[in-house]
Amino acid sequence: MAMWQLRKHTVFSIPGIGLILLTIAYGIAFLAYIGVASNRDRIVRGNDFTDMWISLLGLVLGIQALFVISAYRSPNRYLFWAVLWMAYGAVMGVFAICVCAGYATVSDGSAATWGVFWLASSVAIVVYAAKARRGYMVDRMMGIPEYHPRLADSRGAELAYGILDKGFPWITWAFGLFFGILVVIQALCLANDHRLYKVPGQLVPVQTHNGDYWYKMHVWCYGYGEKEQKEATKPAFILLADFGMPSTSMMGLAQGIADNGYPACIVDRPGYGWSEPGYWDQDPVDVVKSINQALTKYPINNPIIFVGWGEGGVWTQMYMQAADYSRVIGVVLLDTYPNQEILQTFALNRTTTLQNLRQLRSASVTDDISSSESDKIPAVHFDKELEKKASKMFSDWRAVSPIALHRARNNAWPGFQPQESLNMHRSLFRNNQYYQAKYFEYGGTGAKLYQTLLNYVVSNTDAVLVYHHWPLRWPSFRQESGSAFSSSQSSLRRRDDNAPTAPASNSQLPVIILASGKQFNSDCGVQGIGVAEECTMWQAFAWFYYRQQVEYQQTLSQNAAFLMCTGAVSEDNRPCDTDFVWRRPKWLASAIVGKIIGQAASSASASNSASSESSTSSGSSSETSTSASPTDAASSEANSEPSSGSQDITQASSSPEPTVPSSSESPLPSAAQDDAAAFA
Repeated sequence: MAMWQLRKHTVFSIPGIGLILLTIAYGIAFLAYIGVASNRDRIVRGNDFTDMWISLLGLVLGIQALFVISAYRSPNRYLFWAVLWMAYGAVMGVFAICVCAGYATVSDGSAATWGVFWLASSVAIVVYAAKARRGYMVDRMMGIPEYHPRLADSRGAELAYGILDKGFPWITWAFGLFFGILVVIQALCLANDHRLYKVPGQLVPVQTHNGDYWYKMHVWCYGYGEKEQKEATKPAFILLADFGMPSTSMMGLAQGIADNGYPACIVDRPGYGWSEPGYWDQDPVDVVKSINQALTKYPINNPIIFVGWGEGGVWTQMYMQAADYSRVIGVVLLDTYPNQEILQTFALNRTTTLQNLRQLRSASVTDDISSSESDKIPAVHFDKELEKKASKMFSDWRAVSPIALHRARNNAWPGFQPQESLNMHRSLFRNNQYYQAKYFEYGGTGAKLYQTLLNYVVSNTDAVLVYHHWPLRWPSFRQESGSAFSSSQSSLRRRDDNAPTAPASNSQLPVIILASGKQFNSDCGVQGIGVAEECTMWQAFAWFYYRQQVEYQQTLSQNAAFLMCTGAVSEDNRPCDTDFVWRRPKWLASAIVGKIIGQAASSASASNSASSESSTSSGSSSETSTSASPTDAASSEANSEPSSGSQDITQASSSPEPTVPSSSESPLPSAAQDDAAAFA
């Protein structure tokens, strides 16, 4: 009996007590990181779910180690499969070393620290499993009865111990090995990406929330050396990428602009690329102010021309309202839409949402914007279920990013240019921060950028959009912006007696609105759509996509041009599509530089001419300009021959009202047209 007494209570030995404390610590950390991940009003340094997953696996490992110790030489327990326990402990020990090394390489100290403590549990599993196996062999040699005759004093206890001793190992082994392998894969891949792809630009410290918090924003410049910084006369192009896109998505375009003789810089918004996550909740006003700080501290002292791709164009509009717009001498918008959810909903005539669209709320105009008519501007809101679903998807992917489940999802990008940087580009979609950046930027519950931009809408712009029965709202550029190109005359066509009398915009800032003609093509055969229902949806989208660009041209600035990319692009002789930003960057760079610099030069020249001559010239231009419809764009794309340079760009419309296709051509159902007219 003395021998059995010596074998009892091993879990209360010094190693056992240490493991108990470590397991409790892992449990507390696991619960804490779940809470921290959803906590707001703080600077975020990394993905909190990384530490959550490592803590969860540490908790499981600790429980497994205590299980092995408690079964070691217990009078009524038996450690089955001791050899497998030893092998499992050894494997998890290797995993611990890999996780620690991987996250230490990428300077994630908390993840590396939690990972290294896996070693304590792993070593305990190996040591005590080996002791148990050796003890059982000694027992057999000494003739001590086997486990089954020595069971506890009841059949129920025997059944319970049997289930515990035989079921627990397999369940926890499967869990530990499966998720352990995933965590290790992500850690080692992150370390490898960190080794291969260094920060290409400069990490600039910026302040947020009135200077209370600091984080670093990545600015990546091409063709901006000491000479350009000293001269500071040539315009610098500032590139802002689409939603969910890191700076690498526009690196080819930036290089192309630099090759055309102008410096170009890409700014990673918080969490994307090499920028730190920043402050959560993310305030779009603070973000654009941080972008302005990053440009100033880099430093970029040159006049600025913004190039916004997709939602990057909306960020450009936000910058022009809330940051240092006086530095901006031109804006280029590439395939930009203020809010695609609302636009698509309106195009499809979804009754419930359209009813909500008619319920206008009041949004306070910011203090620095004056309005002679009212300090309350009607703005649009709608059923936010679509946005909430999208936000939840980003949140879910944020949670599983540390276990590598998103790596295979982000592995495409055929035809990416420059080709030698494709793997670096892909790596930024596979890190732990990518989906967190999308979740933070989207706002947690919806498109927060668009919601914030609504607060800057002024009455004259709103009146024009209401007159056009348009569901979306946005502010025109400030009258002070583009003051170097001010003119006494407006390029907006005179409307009828019932139309608003004030122009939608008083700004003379040169603006180029460039979009792919293919997305306006309502021919479902060209789009590769064979299902009738999907074809109807696309035709509705195509028309409203086109109209959105026209509305931008009419309201953002009096010096705005709407251009379409049609036909085959000279860079690869393939039809122009929405991928022209990252697939045809050299051609696009030449087109952008030629158009925006040319427009700025002509505007400056026009401002020096006599106002009467300017008025006559503009009036003639307004009368002779031709409008393009989605059908026109489709025909041009289908019949045009490959061309070179800026010949691939055609001016789509300079008049305020596009020609509406005939009933046989219109992709929009008549019910949607009636409802759109009734909206205003």
